Amino acid sequence: MERAFSLLTAVAERPSSLTELANRVRLPISTASRLLSTLEGLGAVERVDEAGVYRIGASIITMASSMDSSASLSALARPVLERLAAEAGEAAVLGVPSAYALHFVEQVDAARSVQVREWVGQRLPMHLVSGGIVVLANWPADAAEAFLQRPLPATTNRSVVDADRIRARLRQARQDGFAWTHEELEPGITSISAPVFSSQGDVVCVVNVYGPSFRFPGKDHVRFERLVVGAAMEISGLIGVG
Repeated sequence: MERAFSLLTAVAERPSSLTELANRVRLPISTASRLLSTLEGLGAVERVDEAGVYRIGASIITMASSMDSSASLSALARPVLERLAAEAGEAAVLGVPSAYALHFVEQVDAARSVQVREWVGQRLPMHLVSGGIVVLANWPADAAEAFLQRPLPATTNRSVVDADRIRARLRQARQDGFAWTHEELEPGITSISAPVFSSQGDVVCVVNVYGPSFRFPGKDHVRFERLVVGAAMEISGLIGVG
């Protein structure tokens, strides 16, 4: 039971291949394969056939949707988000990976006359949001490649759906420690995100600032990059202390 739960936890942290999962939970490949097969039969995990990557299955997603599993993380991060929104003058959001989507779980709006929409509760395709880009950038190569082999929908005429272009963005995000998207999910919205890491080095959530493109980010990209990366590092430290 403990070994199966360890595997399920590892899959929840990031979709991975059998070999990667076995290495992460320190199990023989044969044992990991048997346990994953059982979990797959229960609908707890599912396999992306073309790449052999396991991700969280429908039964777990259904159970998770009925409970607020991110409440403690949101409570931990909210003071940082409040300070970030005040300093940035734009909405600050916390997002967590949810299978192949990014789930927004907390938002703090800035005191501006023109506000952006509320995204809390939304699950959005990773390739269309800056938070999803930084999550994918920190996944194992086989897991990220499995994502890129899936259909990649576009929602605006600026959506980036070409796999090679996305691969280049992931390399840049790994190098920079943050990612921008410009009107790729919704017209008129620009966004920047940075990853929050657990003590094991996994991305557990992302910090995001977004606002109307007519004013955000303006001419000071570097200031927003510094603010968002700093907030993400602060929450990473809080998680480590916890």
